[in-house]
Amino acid sequence: MGIFSLADVRTETMEQSAVETAYYLNSRLPIVALVAHGVRFPPGRWIRVASEMIPAALVQELVTDLFPALRARPPRMVSLLTEFDVEEFEREFRDSSGGAESTDESGLPTAGGGTHGV
Repeated sequence: MGIFSLADVRTETMEQSAVETAYYLNSRLPIVALVAHGVRFPPGRWIRVASEMIPAALVQELVTDLFPALRARPPRMVSLLTEFDVEEFEREFRDSSGGAESTDESGLPTAGGGTHGV
């Protein structure tokens, strides 16, 4: 048997809530969110990109360096530090969905306005 087996493959793309306070990217929106430990993620695929200790401006620069496709439309920065922040974030996207061009796999629009800036 090889060193890799199907049992090692994770079936979920992300935990339901942040295991550590850090910056997470949803490239389809595009948004970088500072998500506090234990706070649930909004629907969609979120990947950890940087520690909470990194200044937000450097995180945004890092993300556009790592994901060149985002240079044309740099990600918006938001803070999701409580469940209330997540609910407001989701409400914002529902409210702006009338003008959204398209939606991601979770039903959130891939474009929208902004609150909760970092």
